[in-house]
Amino acid sequence: MEENKSLESLELERKSIKKTLNIMYVITAVLFIAGIGCFFLQPLLGIVIIVIGVIVIIIATNKKSKFQKTFKNTIVAQLVKDELGAEATYDANKGLDINEINSLRAAKVPDKYHLEDYISSSYNNVPYQLCDCTMQEKRVTTDGRGHTQTTYVTYFKGRVIKIDFQRELNMVLKVVNDAPLGFSASGLEKFETEVIDFNKRFKCYVDDKEHGFYILTPVMINKMLELERMFNGGICYIFMHNNLYVLINNSNDSLEVNISKPLDDKQINRIKSEILIAASIINEFSMDADKYNVNR
Repeated sequence: MEENKSLESLELERKSIKKTLNIMYVITAVLFIAGIGCFFLQPLLGIVIIVIGVIVIIIATNKKSKFQKTFKNTIVAQLVKDELGAEATYDANKGLDINEINSLRAAKVPDKYHLEDYISSSYNNVPYQLCDCTMQEKRVTTDGRGHTQTTYVTYFKGRVIKIDFQRELNMVLKVVNDAPLGFSASGLEKFETEVIDFNKRFKCYVDDKEHGFYILTPVMINKMLELERMFNGGICYIFMHNNLYVLINNSNDSLEVNISKPLDDKQINRIKSEILIAASIINEFSMDADKYNVNR
């Protein structure tokens, strides 16, 4: 009941903010056009008008960001508890340890990164963590006059999921399609499965082929293909550190409210599915089986 009340209140706020933002965007566009027009006649006036336009767009962006933050701290935080249980934790401003992510060598060590929307929980006694991750490479260019410009290019943006095993597997297996910048399979042996379609879509690297065939059963291969089809962009499965890591590089921010659309069942259900993705992988991939959790 409290969640519904909060949702209704936020929906009224969303409508008001959306209306305000639309007005501010129109004002900004008019100011930019006027500023550019004035610049050729009165440069100083033109610059002042453009600066005012920039200030308006900054105010609009801050309004939108404030609403999104409120939504996460109230609705998303409650949805995590509702969907995953009271012991689940959610932190909008935290992520997995970047050093652990870098140790996977699934992508280049970033010059700049951002982690958010951390969730920690368990499903059928299998612990897991996940977060959103953005990795960027620093690039410096120099023009003909010797002026340098620094930009940051995003090469990974998506989710990182970590599923803990209770069994010591002591192996490294990487299964990847559309590998991100800096992906490394150094020290591993490339191998193929008996499934032709899977081999066309994924490259497999392992420390021992026996380990590869132990994990990549026909059922596991089918589940990996099913998950891959659910997302645009690249996906990488890594069995390492006695964990399964799933990296989904699809340029999306999960758990974000779309302020342009109503806070209806469709939007809430989309967020619920993003909250449940790790539990769904554990269930569909049978990560709670003895194979991964009982030492022999």
